[in-house]
Amino acid sequence: MKKAFVVSFEQLPACMLGCYGHQWIETPNFDRLASLSVLFDQHFANDLSSVENSFPWWTGQTHPHAFQTANQQSHCFVTELKNQGVDTSLLLEADSDSGRNAAQRAQEAYFSCFEQVDTIAGTNDYQISESETPVAKLMQAAVARLPEWMADSRDQLIWIRSEGVPAFPLAPEFFATLYLDEVLDQDESEEGSEELIQEIDDLTSEETDLEAEDWQELVSAVAELFRSPEEWSGLDEQERQMARVVYAGYVTMLDQWFGRFLDRLLEYAESHSLLLIVTAARGGNSLLGPLRQSDMEGLLEESTHIPLMIFQSDTAQAGSRRQFLTQPADLPVALRSWWNVKPEHQSDQGTDLLLLLEDQQEVPEPQIFAADDDTLAMRTSEYYYLESQVNQFSDGGDYSDDLQKKELYRKPVDRWDVADVHLQSPEVVAEFTSQLMELKQKKHDHHLP
Repeated sequence: MKKAFVVSFEQLPACMLGCYGHQWIETPNFDRLASLSVLFDQHFANDLSSVENSFPWWTGQTHPHAFQTANQQSHCFVTELKNQGVDTSLLLEADSDSGRNAAQRAQEAYFSCFEQVDTIAGTNDYQISESETPVAKLMQAAVARLPEWMADSRDQLIWIRSEGVPAFPLAPEFFATLYLDEVLDQDESEEGSEELIQEIDDLTSEETDLEAEDWQELVSAVAELFRSPEEWSGLDEQERQMARVVYAGYVTMLDQWFGRFLDRLLEYAESHSLLLIVTAARGGNSLLGPLRQSDMEGLLEESTHIPLMIFQSDTAQAGSRRQFLTQPADLPVALRSWWNVKPEHQSDQGTDLLLLLEDQQEVPEPQIFAADDDTLAMRTSEYYYLESQVNQFSDGGDYSDDLQKKELYRKPVDRWDVADVHLQSPEVVAEFTSQLMELKQKKHDHHLP
């Protein structure tokens, strides 16, 4: 029997994990898994559309909906596994106060493909026990069910789906204030830091009888910013740093609770054929930037670069890294490959990640097509090209490609997409523009009566 576990986070930027280079946020369990796994350094989310998302995890579609023709169907690979006798279970995290969010509701058709679906609810707040948070409840449920799953003689896919860092990431007090000292230490050498430090000193002074309440007021005021993303662009640097404290604390809390599940799962690694995939659907949000002035920030590094680690119990490649370009649509291919299940429907196919684990077979590196509501993009190992989906018009009202907003970044040297070189590389831009135009034309032709 073979067991495959997928632990997915809806939002978790790779840049916040130690194994991807972060130097002060503590993520010892993700880092430990990286030391036991094959880590993919160049894994990118490619459909960040808020509507008509192609949900590549479930469909295996390498082209976001913005590129798809009308006759392309979205089939869930989980159904194909079920048809071949693989038992499937899904654990979903939800917030007790808000229930399923819009992203969850949009994916319910795919959730229903699993034979067993359980929603585990918790609460995000400042003054609660960390064991009551949604991620803690989710991982506790997974740990409790692990002996039953492992005793089952059937092949099984178990998908554990966390929201990751939620839209309102207010963790319990310990985690919400865990990195406050690091931010204050950074501020000591910066102009204006005295005011922020004095404000915090005043709130935590022994002269007040309301220290705990004042701390809550301080952190809650910063965390309230998460409720109004449209206001983040107007934050001053001190407010942004304080908000990052709250965000970073939630990342460490995710790591701590994921580690409890990882500990128990690894106990079975020597006696079972196990596959564990840990990844995310999207990266961060504008709170982590802007690192540059760009009209395309929704598809830049902090939003699209996501973690991917694959642990296989019988692999000899533990602790290695791959620079090969990968994307979420590769997951269904890898999971089918784990059980030697052929796809029932012909569609865009990603890369079989299991072929990349042993690094023994030559696999062609793909181009990655990406989209959000405003931007189309293409990524290769050498370049990342973006152009606005909003048509640009000349003063006479005619469409002009010359007015189309475009950006081009060299890879991998420009990790953070800060040096736009599209004006210096017209031949490269012309090639990318031609490919995107061809795809858009195909979609347009299929919609003609």
